[in-house]
Amino acid sequence: ERRVREVSSVAAVSRAARRTSGPSKRAPTSAQTTVETSSNHPVLGFDHGGVATVGATSAGPPETDQTSVVDRDVDGVANDVRDEPAEESLTVAAFYDRVKRALSQAFPEEVWVAGEIRGLRESRGHHYIELADAGAGTEAGGRAVAQQLEVVCWSREWPPVARALAEAGVELEVGRVVRVRGRVSVWEGGSKLRFTLTSLDVEALLGGIAAARRRLLQALEAEGLLEANALLAVPLVPLRIGIVTSPGSEAHSDFVGQLARSGFAFEVLLEPSLVQGTEAPRQIASALSRLARVEPDLVVVVRGGGARGDLAAFDSEEVARAIALAPFPVWTGIGHTGDRSVADEVAQRALITPTACGEAVVAAVSEYWGLVVERAGTLSALAGSRLDVARQRLHAAAGAVTRGARHQLDRRSDEIAGARQLAMRAARSGIERETSKLAGAQGSLGSAALRIVGAAERDRQRYEQLLRAYDPRRQIERGWSLTRDGNGRPVRSIADLVRGAEITTTVSDGEIVSVVQHAGERTSQGTTRDSVTSLDGRVGVERDDEGHEEART
Repeated sequence: ERRVREVSSVAAVSRAARRTSGPSKRAPTSAQTTVETSSNHPVLGFDHGGVATVGATSAGPPETDQTSVVDRDVDGVANDVRDEPAEESLTVAAFYDRVKRALSQAFPEEVWVAGEIRGLRESRGHHYIELADAGAGTEAGGRAVAQQLEVVCWSREWPPVARALAEAGVELEVGRVVRVRGRVSVWEGGSKLRFTLTSLDVEALLGGIAAARRRLLQALEAEGLLEANALLAVPLVPLRIGIVTSPGSEAHSDFVGQLARSGFAFEVLLEPSLVQGTEAPRQIASALSRLARVEPDLVVVVRGGGARGDLAAFDSEEVARAIALAPFPVWTGIGHTGDRSVADEVAQRALITPTACGEAVVAAVSEYWGLVVERAGTLSALAGSRLDVARQRLHAAAGAVTRGARHQLDRRSDEIAGARQLAMRAARSGIERETSKLAGAQGSLGSAALRIVGAAERDRQRYEQLLRAYDPRRQIERGWSLTRDGNGRPVRSIADLVRGAEITTTVSDGEIVSVVQHAGERTSQGTTRDSVTSLDGRVGVERDDEGHEEART
């Protein structure tokens, strides 16, 4: 039966604790948790039912405070509690004073603490680090199961630490194991321990980074990934170049500038990415994955110069595996002349700077182009030599052909002369024979021609009469008219006209040029009346369905 105890004063808490924890009341079970302090200090705990219990470790004489304690059960019924002498009660400030004295006795000097970084944040120049034992796991929900220690480095003490990290070329990152020195204290505002950092063991941090790097390289080698990208072949003419870097950066402009000045037709495929910071590994790996869809000849990963610590992204496993598993050759130019990064180790080729990387790409194309020029020169010289030999042979053959032709011409000249005489005699004979035939045929041809001409003349006269019968002018002379549109085509229907169109009507004694005002209007008598107006506006013509026309002004 759960009970909630209400006390009338702080001093009565101790008396209630003795009453509830004495032999006549409930004894603590294995599920009861207590927090004990030194002698004469109150003890606060919770039993397995969630009931708060207060006790004391002191066996000293009871105090004389007779303040009563009211005990209420779950029904709200008040029961008197036997008054007991009060024990010492601490204020919160006194409690923290004792805790501080205990900590100062346990940690009289600064101590070294080693742990894995679980969190990093910065606020107004102060840096906060969450440390936990290296290798400690987390629960399914992501909550750490290991004890954690909050380390703070105040803004006035951070510059030396930052300077030491910069000189060593490293940065603090989540997951790295560090060894820090500092003071242990209590943060009363947050009711928790605080470790104030005064210095950091950079050498130990470097050793940890080197060890992690060594383990990663060993794992990649065991999986056969360390040399995987190096086995990919670079095309003979790598002109389709992918680049992973920060757009607009110095590294970007240096690399692209080398390609632009080369004069070769490079196609640059830029995939933007951060190249430093905690988000850089993920972005670099994603950029390489996207480039795989466009099938570049070669991909370069470049960044500008900077501190060695800025290159931490290129030592990450995520970037190393992305390069090793890429389906295209990857070259790196990360702008650092010191140690090679893991990305350099797994890439097909590692160069010092983006400029050197661009020069190497241009050199690959230049080498091929130089080979082409060299072979073209060799081919040209060989072709020239063979042309000279062929020219000599052709000249010799031409001389032989000329001599043979001259001999044949001389031999055939006599034959041609004889044949010419025979041809001339045969021609004369044939001309004389055909002349006599022509004279005989001339008479018959003249009479036949006269007959043909006479028949043709008769046909012409007949056709002329027929054409005159169908001549529109004859119809117009008989009272008909011919109306044509602006293009000279006859108007056959009112559908051929639009308002404002200019038409020309030909009558027997001239032409009338009109402008259409309306076409197809039905009159009240059921006839269709077309209204037109001449260009000068003085003469109009109205025509009904039967074709009768009436001129009006």
